[in-house]
Amino acid sequence: MRLVTAGEMRGIDKHAIEAVGISSLVLMENAGIKVLFTLEKCLQGIRGKRFTVICGKGNNAGDGLVVARHLFNNHVPVNVFMAFPPEELSPDAKTNLGILRKSGLNAIFMSKNEDLERLRIALEFSDCIIDAMFGTGFNGQIEGYAREVISIANDSRAQRVAIDVPSGLHSSTGKVSDVTFRAHTTITLGAPKLGLFLFPGRDYVGEVWVADIGLPPSSFESIPSQQTLITREVAAALLPDRRENSHKGTFGHLLVLAGSREYQGAGVLATYGALRSGAGLVTLGMPKSVLENLSCEVLPDAIVRSFPESEGGFSLEADDIRSFSGVYSAIVAGPGWGKGRSRQSSLQAIRKEWAGGLLLDADALNAFFEKGLPAFNSSDLVLTPHLGEMARLSGHSISEIQGGLLDIAREFATRRHCVLVLKSATTLVVGPNGHGFLCSRPNSGLARGGSGDLLAGLIGGLMAQGLTGLSAAIIGVFLHAEAGDIARKELGADAMTVSEVASLLPRAFLRLRGQESPEAVRRV
Repeated sequence: MRLVTAGEMRGIDKHAIEAVGISSLVLMENAGIKVLFTLEKCLQGIRGKRFTVICGKGNNAGDGLVVARHLFNNHVPVNVFMAFPPEELSPDAKTNLGILRKSGLNAIFMSKNEDLERLRIALEFSDCIIDAMFGTGFNGQIEGYAREVISIANDSRAQRVAIDVPSGLHSSTGKVSDVTFRAHTTITLGAPKLGLFLFPGRDYVGEVWVADIGLPPSSFESIPSQQTLITREVAAALLPDRRENSHKGTFGHLLVLAGSREYQGAGVLATYGALRSGAGLVTLGMPKSVLENLSCEVLPDAIVRSFPESEGGFSLEADDIRSFSGVYSAIVAGPGWGKGRSRQSSLQAIRKEWAGGLLLDADALNAFFEKGLPAFNSSDLVLTPHLGEMARLSGHSISEIQGGLLDIAREFATRRHCVLVLKSATTLVVGPNGHGFLCSRPNSGLARGGSGDLLAGLIGGLMAQGLTGLSAAIIGVFLHAEAGDIARKELGADAMTVSEVASLLPRAFLRLRGQESPEAVRRV
């Protein structure tokens, strides 16, 4: 599903109005009606409920006034409060205010403390608050009287619904004002906004519904978008059919170079992901002494192979890497490597001698950083850093990355011509062309050691089957999140383990292959 920035949405609206000839008032009317239809669905009906609509002064306020009018026309109790004086309303909002008045419903313009108390009383008797104060054009801090209005709304026990974006949220970056409307439901108009799926904004939006307001396809096509939400449909479109007349060689051979004396389990967890990916063969390569004294069980499905070592970790030479050609389809390197000069030299050998698909994770990324981000010979390079590793790779602080997640990831992936999987509560997959794919399914149960190892093996196994690094990363991130969701629902976020997430990957695959899957976004 396409995600748009505020600027892109303005361009789409402008094309519909100027090039197609749909008036802005028609689009506003469509928006209000579709919000009403969506309210009926997400609130399980509107009859018998009382509503309060809080409006600002822009076109978002106009959408709210249309909703209020249609509620009133359907004999649903509704109060309308305006947080700004009438002379500050946008032309379309002012037009809809006039229509509302002529329909028989008067809005209450607030300007003093007594009006705030009046709002509190109205909210005490409301079942639902509709936020129509600030739309996609908001940027900065909510100040003054409007700040008090939103604080009062947030204190209410009523269901809180935001039109388009919660007031105080930047629709392109996910940044929020100190005081931001905390929605239980956000009904976004035309297309989902990027900022709804980036933290900290993700914490304020609740459940996201998308309302079609009648924008034609040509208007969307007129504005190219560089962001896509990873949904089941997106991942399924990239996943090839698994042909019945196949053999193990059909589905590739992945080599997982992982583990060290300190981190023995990393390679085992990575092979769990690889074996659940559908790869035909998976070899776990480990330093010789580590493999001989392994304290955890390797699944019998995996082939095991020992390699030269130094200081309890890998010590690979160019000849070792050259011997991989024609044997392995792709390599995963880095999980549990630990630190040491031999790891750096091993990475250098891989960099120079391996030309196939390559995924670098964890300690390989640290060695990557220490060598100054050299060019790799790999035809398809995937890097999977978490925020701390990304800070070392990019030279930005973690707070800077969090504040400009997509822009920093996009600049890095295009400059290094790699696929970047930036792991966080919202995981980003960015291709060499800069297009970003977002997986916004936060799950604290996945925030534990080994989760990244499992993901690395899963993506690597998909690459071994012939998928591009970008396609493998998108599918792998989706399956990892899906299995994590199943684990959280059945086991709870507190006690679920990475091994249990791995065991649920087959069910995630079944869902991806056609079984109904829960979605983060609903379309009206």
